[in-house]
Amino acid sequence: MRYGIQVWKCELVDEATGQVTSTVDLSAVTGLNNAMLSVPPTTLPYGLYRFTIRVELGSMHLFDVQQSSFVRVTHSPIIARIVANGMSEITRGANTVITLSPEQYSLDPDLKSTQPQVG
Repeated sequence: MRYGIQVWKCELVDEATGQVTSTVDLSAVTGLNNAMLSVPPTTLPYGLYRFTIRVELGSMHLFDVQQSSFVRVTHSPIIARIVANGMSEITRGANTVITLSPEQYSLDPDLKSTQPQVG
């Protein structure tokens, strides 16, 4: 006997028209049959999405409802670091050299850690 199910659906929405342009496959996301959905970072490309949860209770459809919410995935700001470990202050004596390498230590949180951080 089935007591209750929750099913998630995710759709990409055209921001100009409000029309659904495609359905997003959430099969790789764990917890699809839970009341809470957690989508890992970098799973969805930038854009506007409609997430819908459908809840059904009872084998005779005693309670069947769905609710939607919109989520916009946007760019995250670059984390700029000019030295290792992102120091905010460096103290050196006279006539010492400091090498600043933002291209080596900065990172883009929207990229996977295995991707090159510099274009």
